Parts: sequence; C-alpha cells; structure tokens
Amino acid sequence: MSTNPSHEKPLKDVAYEALENMIIRGRIRGGSLFSEAELAQQINIGRTPVREALQQLAQVGLVTVLPRRGIMVVDVTIAMQLQVLEIRRPLERLVASCAALRANASQRAAMLELASATEKSAAAGDGDEFLQATRRNHAALEEASGNELIQSVMSLVHARSRRFWYIHYERWGDLSAAGAAHANLMRSISLGNEADAVQNADRLVDYLEQFCRSTIESYGKK
Repeated sequence: MSTNPSHEKPLKDVAYEALENMIIRGRIRGGSLFSEAELAQQINIGRTPVREALQQLAQVGLVTVLPRRGIMVVDVTIAMQLQVLEIRRPLERLVASCAALRANASQRAAMLELASATEKSAAAGDGDEFLQATRRNHAALEEASGNELIQSVMSLVHARSRRFWYIHYERWGDLSAAGAAHANLMRSISLGNEADAVQNADRLVDYLEQFCRSTIESYGKK
C-alpha cells in the first residue's frame, strides 16, 4: 500500500480524487466494468481506501457497485445533468448566503487568492487546472458555510457537474465566462456581501444552464 505523500488527506480521500479524476477525464469510460483490485492497482493505493472511495463514488452517482461482478462507471446523460441543474440554483444560493455571513477572516482572504487562481487558469485555457481550481473553490465555500450537511449534498451535485462539463467544455464551454462567474462569486463572499453573493451564485448557474443547453444538440434524442 502506498502512503499519502501530502500527510494531510486520508488515503480514502486521495483514492476518491484519483478515481474521480480518471472518470471525469474519460480514462475510465461510462459502462466500463472494473474490479476493485484493478482500480487499486491503477492508482497504487491499497484496496481498503479504494473500497471506501468507491462507496463514496457510488453515493454521488458516478459508479454502480455490482455484487460479485465489479464496479461499473455510470454513463453521462443529458437527463441526469438537467436534474442536477434543477436543484443546483437554490443550493448554490444557500451556500453563497451562508458563506458570506459565516466565513472567517482567513477563509475570506483565501477566497481572494482562489478567485485569482481561477481566472488565471481560465485565461491560460487550461481546462484541467480550471477543473481543479473550481474544485478548490467549492470546497472553500462549503467549509465557510458552516453547515456540515451542505458538503454531502453538494458533493453529489458537483461530481456530476464536473464530469459533464469536462466532456463538453472544449466544444461548448467559454472558460473566460466560466472563470469570471466563479471568481465574482468568490470575491463577493470574501467581502461578506450576502446580496451580491446570492446574485453571483445565480449568474454562475445562469452560465451553467446556458452551457447545458448548448450541448443538447450533441445528444440528439438520447
């Protein structure tokens, strides 16, 4: 079993991120069937943390655990993404409101840095780094919200959204617009302006809805 080089995250979290990244980037394709042992070998992490990570991935809807058969990666569908967007606006508004009111000084300072990093990755046209930047943004906002249930709910929303976005961003995405939407949200929360934060959360979801509509043509009648 490998050790955690960062000495910060539990191995199950390292395994989760590694497997999620493989799924998001299409290195494990929808409909593919793998064994727990195969996945553990691919990411060089022991089977126990990989098993825990797979259980979490199943909870957010990225994989299905089939007893005595293996692990199947769930296909991406436009119907699934439309369901995500249906609930995302009120959730993003709630996170923005709570974080704007409850974030402490160090969290607010970190959000300014995260906003700049997000814009930088967008300006560079680096989709992989932009994906990681938005992941850090979401984690920071959820922590600042001070609500333990928010993270578990939003992890499902973000996991499905990240995968859908990565598949389509090169053709249909606008990294500049996406970067600005994320950065503006982070900055308004860092300033503690609840009204602006909620408004910027709406603008972020507006962008995501527009992005989703743009991809519908590629799905046809799927």
